[in-house]
Amino acid sequence: MSQIYAISDDTLTPDETIISQATEILRNGVKFFQYRSKKPVKNEKIARELLTLCDDFKAKFIVNDDVKFAASIGAKCVHIGIDDMDISSAREILGDDAFIGVSCYNDLNLALKAQQNGASYVAFGSVFKSRTKPDAVICPLETIKQAKEILNIPICAIGGINASNIAQISALRIDLIAVINAVYRPKSIGENLARLRLAMSCL
Repeated sequence: MSQIYAISDDTLTPDETIISQATEILRNGVKFFQYRSKKPVKNEKIARELLTLCDDFKAKFIVNDDVKFAASIGAKCVHIGIDDMDISSAREILGDDAFIGVSCYNDLNLALKAQQNGASYVAFGSVFKSRTKPDAVICPLETIKQAKEILNIPICAIGGINASNIAQISALRIDLIAVINAVYRPKSIGENLARLRLAMSCL
């Protein structure tokens, strides 16, 4: 079964609550947690606490976009997009053992190139209309099916995924399903994750 990949959000997981929210996510068995902050100055203290927390739960703590920030706090996992640092430069900074995810949007050629350049996984999306990125290009599920056939590295789907549509993604048998809003709403994190997993199992 696909694994849930939880992502933080400056509005849904403010500095005052992000540690307790991340703790609940990890206690519910999530093994991939991305720190996604679009603030001009990220909170290094909180990021270090999250890194330690993820280490305690043997989960991956993934920094979105900012390779240099990841290096500054000792994180070895990052997720980069088309406008961010390239994979080889990221590995020079973080080390050969770094875990690097790459956004490929709806483009199989980008995914193939990322694989050739040593990406740890690739992400496709937005697969549905997303609150977080309402203007994102939609990636057809057929593209993800094709990616599953031609790629040898893990595949992640992201964008607008919730309990009502996650089964469509889980049915593709991909490795990771990234979720933001549906982790934190409409109920408690534990209840929301249980709903997502139940929906994933109803194939």
